[in-house]
This record gives sequence, C-alpha cells and structure tokens, in this order.
Amino acid sequence: MRSTNLFIVRGYTGADAKPVGKAAKVSIATTRVWYDDANAKVEKTDWVTVTILNEKAVAFALANVKKGDPVYAECRIADGSYEKDGQKIYTTDIIANTFDLLRPHDAD
Repeated sequence: MRSTNLFIVRGYTGADAKPVGKAAKVSIATTRVWYDDANAKVEKTDWVTVTILNEKAVAFALANVKKGDPVYAECRIADGSYEKDGQKIYTTDIIANTFDLLRPHDAD
C-alpha cells in the first residue's frame, strides 16, 4: 500500500516571508466558521507556520510573499526534537513541498 503525508494549507499570510538560514518561514492564518447552538455565527482563526526548504521556492517567497497575501501550500508533517537546558523538546514541523501565491479571487 502506498502511503501519503499530505497537509494542505490555504489562507492568508500574517507577515512577510522571513529567511531562516537557507529556508523561509511563512505564518498562515486559516479561519473556521460554524454556527453554535443559538444559531450564532462563530469564527476561529488558526495559525500555521510553514517552512519552505526548496531553494527556488524560498527565493520566490522571500521576494514576493507579503503580509495579507492569499497563499496555497502542499506540505508534509515532520516530527523532530532538540535539547534545551538538558530537556528534550519535541516539535512538529510543517514543510512545504509546493508553495504559491493565489490570485485574490482564488482565495474565496
């Protein structure tokens, strides 16, 4: 059986893309909407930080991705860890395989 580790993010950037070594990081807001028991509309924004490793995609993001831009990313989720003050810290990283700007009407 073939397996897949795929996480798709479509949302709006919270800041310009930031360089981190040879990578770039982009903070993306996604909004969920539902209606509660009183039929009132409820919105919640979730923030996801996406790491871009591909050299061309990094250059593109750093040159073009600005705060508020609609973006699309196909990612994989990777677990990691590091030592801090003698304690092991576990991380979950979202690594973009595909990253692109959307036209404003594509974001709706």
